[in-house]
Amino acid sequence: MEPYLIPSVTAICFKIVIFLRYHESLRRENFNLCLLFVAVLLLNLVELIVFERSYSHSTTLLLLIAYYCCAVFSAHAYINIALQYSKFSWHAGIIKGVLNVALAGLTLALIFDRGIIADWTMGMGGYAPTKVEGSRYWIVQLCLFVGMGFAVGLLNRGMRKLESNLARRQCLLFLFASIAPVLMTVLVVILQEQGVPISAGIFMSMAFTLMLAIIVYAEEKSRLFRLLTLVPFSSERKLHRQLLHDITKCVSISDTPGPGEDLDLKGMMKSLEGTVVEHVLNYYDGNQKLAASALGVSEATISRRARGGAKQSGRSTGENRFPDQASVRITQ
Repeated sequence: MEPYLIPSVTAICFKIVIFLRYHESLRRENFNLCLLFVAVLLLNLVELIVFERSYSHSTTLLLLIAYYCCAVFSAHAYINIALQYSKFSWHAGIIKGVLNVALAGLTLALIFDRGIIADWTMGMGGYAPTKVEGSRYWIVQLCLFVGMGFAVGLLNRGMRKLESNLARRQCLLFLFASIAPVLMTVLVVILQEQGVPISAGIFMSMAFTLMLAIIVYAEEKSRLFRLLTLVPFSSERKLHRQLLHDITKCVSISDTPGPGEDLDLKGMMKSLEGTVVEHVLNYYDGNQKLAASALGVSEATISRRARGGAKQSGRSTGENRFPDQASVRITQ
C-alpha cells in the first residue's frame, strides 16, 4: 500500500467500527448525524478510488468532481446538525430550504460548469491528482467558509443561550470536535492559494473521522460528560481534577503513619460531598429542588452542604472552587 493511502484507509476502517458499534443510534436517534456519517464515508471512498492513477483523464476528472460533491454534502449535513443541536428556531424552515437549494445548485454547478473545476493535475509530488481551479472556483470556497462559519456561530450561540444545561454541553462538545476539520480546511485553502501542491483529502480524512467519532460517541449522556472532562476550561474538567485531587489525598497514606500524618477522613468526605453539591447546584443554576432530586437527598441537606462547602472552600482557597461559575445562588 502506498503511504499516502494510509489516512483514507484508516479513516474508512474507523467508520466501519463506528457503524458496527453505534448503528442503532445513527439509524434511529439522529437522522442528521446519519447523513453526516454517510457523506463523510462517501468522501473517503471516492478519495480512495481517485488516488488510483490508472484511470483515463476524463474519468479522473469525474471522480474529482464527485469528491467535491461529497465535500459539499458533508458541509450541508454539518450545518444541519448545528441547527439541530443549537435548537435555532428563527425561520428555521426557510433556512433549511435555502440550504437545500444551495446544495442542489452547487452540486449542479460542480458537475456541469467547468468554470469551477476546470481540469485536474498531479499534486503532492506526483502522488495524487488534484483539481485545476476555474475562474469561478471561489464560489465553492465562499459557500464552504460561509457554511462552516454559520454552523460554528450557531453552536457558539447555543452554548451560551440555551436553557438546558445538557443542550449547552452538547453544543460545547460539538464545537470542540469541530476544531480539527475547521482549522484543517482553512489551512489547506490558504496553502493552496499560496501555490502549494497539497491535497485536502490526505489531511481531511482523519480530521472528519475524529469529529464524527466524538459526536457519535457523545450521543449517550454519560459518555458526553466523560468526554467533557477532557475539554479544557469546562466545569466538568475542573470538577474531575478537584475530585481526583481529593481522592488522591485519601489513598496517599504512609506505611508508618505518625503524628501529623493521620488522615482526616471526616474532613475529606465533607470536602468531596461539598464539591459534588456545588457542581450540581451550578449545573441547575442554583435550583435547590432539582439538585436535591438529582442527588437523592432533601433540600435542607443541599442547602446545608452548599453553605458548608462554600465556607470551607473560602477558608482553604480564598476563592470559588469553580472560577468559571458565579457563587452558588440558592433558589427554590
